[in-house]
Amino acid sequence: MEMLLTVIIAAFAACGLLLVAWALFESFFLPLPESSAFHVYYLQGDTAQTEHMIRACLHLREHRGMSGRLIFADDGLTPEAQMAAELLLRRTPETVLCSKSQIIDYIRRENDGVGAGTD
Repeated sequence: MEMLLTVIIAAFAACGLLLVAWALFESFFLPLPESSAFHVYYLQGDTAQTEHMIRACLHLREHRGMSGRLIFADDGLTPEAQMAAELLLRRTPETVLCSKSQIIDYIRRENDGVGAGTD
């Protein structure tokens, strides 16, 4: 009887390892559809910090293969930094600058018609 329990536990452990390995494989090697990925970045501070953060995010997107939409949330920008952010993002597709309270609304609006409709 002990031998049978050992075999059953070993089989469950092997199945668990396979499930974990498969989940890791899917997360690393199967790409997300571009329309369903959103990256949210919170912007704070002055113009120099804001420009640096936006340029770094755009660089990641262009040169490192990051896909999806970029959402930049105003989390205490100065008026000058807000203008600089709007100017930088104006010429870049699939980016938006919004307030923190508008993030969920933007994502919902972009995902209208996607999913099972169980909301």
